[in-house]
Amino acid sequence: MKNKIIVALVIIASVGLFSCKSKMSQKMKEDFSQLKTDWGLLSTDLSTFGESLKANRDTMAKGYKKFNNKINKSNQDKMAAFKTSSETNSTALANTFKDYDAFQKSFADSTTAFNAWAAKIDTNKTSDKQVKMPIENYKTYLTNSKAKLQQWSSDMANSMDTYQKDIEDAKKIVGAAKDTGDKPKTKSAANKAKTNKNKP
Repeated sequence: MKNKIIVALVIIASVGLFSCKSKMSQKMKEDFSQLKTDWGLLSTDLSTFGESLKANRDTMAKGYKKFNNKINKSNQDKMAAFKTSSETNSTALANTFKDYDAFQKSFADSTTAFNAWAAKIDTNKTSDKQVKMPIENYKTYLTNSKAKLQQWSSDMANSMDTYQKDIEDAKKIVGAAKDTGDKPKTKSAANKAKTNKNKP
């Protein structure tokens, strides 16, 4: 009787040990881990791109404004192409920013959902069958998102190349634009600057 009890306990312990054994295969564990890593990397890349996009948008707006302000009756015909290009190119970069900004907001919601799903996954209890489809779907989402980011990066680079060419062309017509902040704002300030310059 005692031997039967011991055998029964051994069987129960074996069953319990087996039930605690991981149901997720090593390959699926690796896929799950890589998915979380890739998601984090994309999140960082999107944020970094957004910072560059905003900086370039501000640079472009400031640069175009300087040279558009130098257009007058004597050079308006020569600067017509610059004016048109500045408007077209500014719109193109604005559209890139608009698309990126909209996606970034939706990505934030997707990240919340992804993190909630990932937190529920227990590699010691969740089976391959339970995670295979979600993992594949998230992989597809990441692939498509990376393609969007690559396209935006290309569009931004093209816009900035056009911007640089426009500025160089404008310089040839009206000369380099100087910041008004570099000039004395009043005659008294100008005279003061001249006096200080002449002092030994």
